[in-house]
Amino acid sequence: MQNQSNPRSLNSSRSRQFRLMPWTQLGAALLLVLAMFAVSCSSSDSGDSASGNTSEGDASLCPVAALDSADGPVKITIWHAWIGLTAKTLESIADSYNKSQDKVVLAVEAQGTYEELLKKYQDALGDPASLPDIVLSEDTTTQFMIDSESIVPAQDCIAADDTAAAIYKNILPAVISGYTVDDVLWPAAFSVSEPVLYVNQAHLAAAGVDSAPAALPKTLAELRSTAEKIKAANIPGVEQPLVLRVDSWYLEQALAGVQQPVVNSSNGRSGLATTSELISDPTTEVFQWFQSMQQDGLLKAVPYSDSFGQLFAMALQTSSMLIDTSTAITSVNAAIEGTLRNEDIGAADLGIDLSTVKFDTLKIGVGLNPGLKEAGVGQIGGAGWYMVNSGKDASIAAAWNFMKYFNETPQQVRWTLEGSYLPVSETAREDPALLAAFQDTQRGQWLAVASDGLVNLDPEFPGPVIGPYNEFRSITRSALELVTTGGGEVAPVIKTANTEFQAALDQYASEVGG
Repeated sequence: MQNQSNPRSLNSSRSRQFRLMPWTQLGAALLLVLAMFAVSCSSSDSGDSASGNTSEGDASLCPVAALDSADGPVKITIWHAWIGLTAKTLESIADSYNKSQDKVVLAVEAQGTYEELLKKYQDALGDPASLPDIVLSEDTTTQFMIDSESIVPAQDCIAADDTAAAIYKNILPAVISGYTVDDVLWPAAFSVSEPVLYVNQAHLAAAGVDSAPAALPKTLAELRSTAEKIKAANIPGVEQPLVLRVDSWYLEQALAGVQQPVVNSSNGRSGLATTSELISDPTTEVFQWFQSMQQDGLLKAVPYSDSFGQLFAMALQTSSMLIDTSTAITSVNAAIEGTLRNEDIGAADLGIDLSTVKFDTLKIGVGLNPGLKEAGVGQIGGAGWYMVNSGKDASIAAAWNFMKYFNETPQQVRWTLEGSYLPVSETAREDPALLAAFQDTQRGQWLAVASDGLVNLDPEFPGPVIGPYNEFRSITRSALELVTTGGGEVAPVIKTANTEFQAALDQYASEVGG
């Protein structure tokens, strides 16, 4: 296969300095800030989009049997972008895999943030020998990974391995469709997360609002109504009832939830996306909702450059509700219970022993992400696990062997309970240990809410596949900030964003020959 690097520049992450606060304020804030941040870093046509129906694949392109004839153990490497509990869980699973068999030795290598990992992968495309055998790349890079011509589609290995059909038939339809493009499933394993609504239960109770998961706001309109009730309750310390770090994925989730494409070619799933369809009534509705919430004092819109502001607001209880990733659940729960350790969030040099602090007075509830019309609809987030075409049959076969191991139920259960990623298979969801945790523990009950949301996603509309996805997010993020905190008018801001996005699509198409 031909390897080619993509010369497009990546959005760089920006750092921010903070004014130190007294320990009485810093305590709860710092715990939840670091816990949540560490695991959430990252982080068309109007007709039907691609669903979970995939092609049969080409068995000749995946040498699954090469492992049997290999001379000695095959050494392979996996690249990832995690820290703390998630990284430790991956390392533990890899260690268990190595001990379970003697044909493959898997080495796990962290590569910094997702942006740093992608940049290193792009650079390595010019020197294929420096590529890993497996790369875990976030969902926004799906089109780039395909266009890099450097990966072995999972679809081909499924076709080549008689034992694989049952494994992938067991994976939830929304997950399969989320990573299927042109009827081909590309990654072989998945780390899936969902946005959820975190609420301060004491604040909701003071406002006369039920905080049970089923009773929480289901739409943006209901979310506004709940915010109005909290504001009217005049709860001491509460400044704005809802806090959000302004980001593009709020818009993406809302649009996918009402099956509104943002690009052509069946939202980029039946061919390369070349035309923006950002201008739409649902897009306008989301932008107007953000603007009115801010103007009416119901929303604290934290700039994207401030990675921690929304978490400080929840931890200090100056806000009552937050939408954030489900991968924060395990660390947030540990922080509240006082079991979070510095190494769990990659903060060994923090200067504070987190294990000595407990914040069990902060009562948090979790609900499905509110949408334009209903809750828990949208698209999956997370990362795809791609097998790299090294040109070495035994290495490809070894990578495939590990992928099958990771997709087995015991590993999926660990990935949920220890790493906070959601179970992607039916058998994992039905596992007794997972069911017990979902029923009997606070952490499990929160994860169960997110897991149910994943099951309910529509596999017929899994969200967009965009070549310049980073550019799309930067453009729409800036546009949302402009209408919330920058005084911009909705219609012209969306029009400008659409023009900029179209230019990014044109540039990407010219680079890949689309």
